[in-house]
Amino acid sequence: MIELESIRRQLDFERRTLAEEGWTLETLPYISRLRCAERHMISFSSLTDDNADVIIAEQAAHYRALGAEVEWKVYQHDGPADLLTRIERHGFVAGPRETVLVLDLQNHPSWIDEPSRHQVLRVGNADLVNLYRRAAEEIFGNDHAFTAGELLSAIKRGSARHRGYIVVEGHSAVSIGRLHSGPHSAFGGLYGGGTLKQFRRRGLYRATVAFRARDALEAAARYLIVDALPTSRPILEKLGFVRLTDTWPCTLNL
Repeated sequence: MIELESIRRQLDFERRTLAEEGWTLETLPYISRLRCAERHMISFSSLTDDNADVIIAEQAAHYRALGAEVEWKVYQHDGPADLLTRIERHGFVAGPRETVLVLDLQNHPSWIDEPSRHQVLRVGNADLVNLYRRAAEEIFGNDHAFTAGELLSAIKRGSARHRGYIVVEGHSAVSIGRLHSGPHSAFGGLYGGGTLKQFRRRGLYRATVAFRARDALEAAARYLIVDALPTSRPILEKLGFVRLTDTWPCTLNL
């Protein structure tokens, strides 16, 4: 039986102490902040009823002084209990709730190793990055220049810590996904999974999850983890993923 409380503790430890490749971590007494060339994020907080409003106000003032957009990643189990409401009072706008799902890879289900009729490709050159980006922008309806740049940078460095994946039909990518892993992390993080509307219900999403799971196993990840929207949550739960917590991306209104 998967021990969810210990996994939450591991997740919080990594939110507090680890940075993905290309990001710089800044650890403050009650906050962990991340930054890269173009983005800022508050990845972890440990606040109380007594200090929450003061610290939230300090963070809002810090990023407004920088003129920098920032995302505060709020988790349901973060304290205090009304953290999301307090953050919104200080000018952060909460995005849609996402369900954090996990899968134990040590005792992984058989579907991960089963052959698929769909060929999944790792994104390993600039042409495939372009295919990934075009598909992502069509699937999700927003600009993916930043993500494409991260994937291309990882390829140029020879890094396997951030990988993209595509399924190709004709001359286009029709299903996509990404995997983050690291030598000090227990998690293989699934990101950006999606399929063009006209290609859904064919098992493409499942094929990309299985391929990424195998790569996560090779990277010695203990768990798969994903922030799932309502569209993907039922598919993942049928595959054996279980709910760990909920999360909201909160963006500061400058």
